[in-house]
Order: sequence, then C-alpha cells, then structure tokens
Amino acid sequence: MKEEWHQLLDSSISLFARKGIRATSTDEIARDSGLHKRCFYEHFNSKECLVARIIHTWLEKTERYLSFNRHISSSAVIEMSNFFRVSERVVQTIQPVFFRDLQELYPAIWASVIQFREGPLAAFLRQNIQRGLKEDVYRRNLDLALLEKLYFTPLQLVMEDRIPPDCPIPSACRELNIIYLHGLVNLKGMKLIYDKQVN
Repeated sequence: MKEEWHQLLDSSISLFARKGIRATSTDEIARDSGLHKRCFYEHFNSKECLVARIIHTWLEKTERYLSFNRHISSSAVIEMSNFFRVSERVVQTIQPVFFRDLQELYPAIWASVIQFREGPLAAFLRQNIQRGLKEDVYRRNLDLALLEKLYFTPLQLVMEDRIPPDCPIPSACRELNIIYLHGLVNLKGMKLIYDKQVN
C-alpha cells in the first residue's frame, strides 16, 4: 500500500510540474503510475488532498533543509549560495503554470505557501544576513527589511511567469540570485565567492 502511495505521489509531482494541476486528471495520474484509478481514491479523497500532501511535504522538507544547510555551511556566503542552488533546481523542474493553478484552484493551500515564505523562509534570510554581518563578509549598511522584499520580488516574478518570454526562467533565476548575493557581500565576502567559486 505504501509503495502505491509513493507511486501516485511521484507520478503526480512529475505531471503537475510539467503540465500544471488543472491539465492533469486523476485518470492520468493513475495511468502514469501504472495503477488502477480506484487506487488513487484509496489513498487520496480528491486531487486537492493530493496537492495538499505534496505542498505539505515540500514545505516540511524545505524547512529541514534550511536548518541542515545552516549547520553544514562554513560561512553565510556558502549557506546562501547552497540555498540558491536548491531554489534554482526547483525552478528548472516546475513550470510556472503549477503555481498559477495552485493559486487559482486551491487558495487555502496557496496561503500555506505564502505563510511559509513569510515565516521560515524570511527567517532564514534574516538569520543568514545577521550571520554574514557577524562573520564580516556582508556589507554593514544593509537594509534587512528591504533585502527581504527584494529577494521575494524575483521569486514572485518566476512564480507568476512574468519573466520576459525570451529569457529562459532557470537562467533568469540564476542571474537574479548571483546579483542578489553580490549585492550582499563586502570585499572579504567577494573574495570568498571567488576563492570558493560558489556561483
């Protein structure tokens, strides 16, 4: 039973990421996972329940990663760079249509994503900036509140598919992250970037 649950979850994540939620039917998820449609309803009451489980799992994993990343990173610069690499992988695999569908179809689930962004994710950014200041690798005159908003603006553009059509989203996300990190660091931090080749 657990194996079926994972098969359904894996198939749905792959289909949702590529086609969006609206364009993916429960029939298609069952077919893609090699299971009968009744198996879907044995594990999930509805597509909304499935989406809620996926988002809940992602947010939990991300929160664990943020904590783990803090402990394994030798500096604030490395910690931020590691985080950017993970976020860039997400953008490479999930099409903006997924986020659009999530907002339109399941506003309560979308609200949990926003809550996560404004809670644990914002806390990660604040702690990282404080760490960078303490390690003397970030500029002293940083505006913490403004930097938090600035980080989420490009993320919002990606999630809402407002990146210009001739700019590949993963490349745009990567460049915006590089610009953000370079804007944080002082000369010592810049040296760390190039010595460790963290970009």
